Amino acid sequence: MSDSDCNDSCCSISKCDIFDFMAKHVGLTVIHPGGLKATHQLTTFLNINRDTKVIDIACGKGTTAFYLAEKYDCNVIGIDISEELIEEAKCLKKKKGLDKKVIFEIGDAMQLPFGDNEFDVAISQAMLILVEDKIATIKETNRVIKNGGRAGWLELSWREKINQDFLEKVSKVLCAYCMTNVNTYDEWEEIFKKAGINNISVIKGDNFRGSYIERLRDEGFVNTFKIIYNTMKNKEIRQRMNVMNKFFKEHEEYFGYGIYYYQKGSATPTQDATLTAE
Repeated sequence: MSDSDCNDSCCSISKCDIFDFMAKHVGLTVIHPGGLKATHQLTTFLNINRDTKVIDIACGKGTTAFYLAEKYDCNVIGIDISEELIEEAKCLKKKKGLDKKVIFEIGDAMQLPFGDNEFDVAISQAMLILVEDKIATIKETNRVIKNGGRAGWLELSWREKINQDFLEKVSKVLCAYCMTNVNTYDEWEEIFKKAGINNISVIKGDNFRGSYIERLRDEGFVNTFKIIYNTMKNKEIRQRMNVMNKFFKEHEEYFGYGIYYYQKGSATPTQDATLTAE
């Protein structure tokens, strides 16, 4: 299977991109690395409270935006380039009764439809691996947060240096073309520095899929039942899940995630030391 097969067959269970497969066919709502446990860890470093104005960039179906509004009682604007995902997020927002706390808009992470210094906090998860110009995207995020505000990213990260042969396996076996844009922790840190962020703090997380119990907790009882049902009734989904799980298990020493965050205008990292996620 070639990379083009993966990209062109967006509706195929066996060939669509891994993230489309997990969201559209399996039915997962939380597909970013580390799950909501990692999101919670990231938000603890962003000083969010009820007076905080947050932008959630590449918000998807709004899972993190809802989490922030419910946990911190803050106001959140979710931005995503996908009209389909934004419409779904708006429907979910009404069901959750969060119309006054959360707004969703179609927008490009590289050209955010906001003025300078509008937000107290910017958050993004598994977005930088999807954009071509990571440095420009980081600069654009920095533009819309206030001086003294904070920004945080949760990104897939290689735990050790990988070679081209492994990247080809990732693309062909997992059909995860976007993973060719993943970097090591040091490489991500260098990208932030090139974007002018010299006070970045890094937290390393090794279990990027989370435990089975954590994944079930993230999805809730009802959606977990739907996921199990979808998997059991569809042979193609089961087969692809088996291939994915086998590949991740065989190469678990490579797959991790990183939490990258900073305070705008600060000269030093928010944390002096690089920590290891629990």
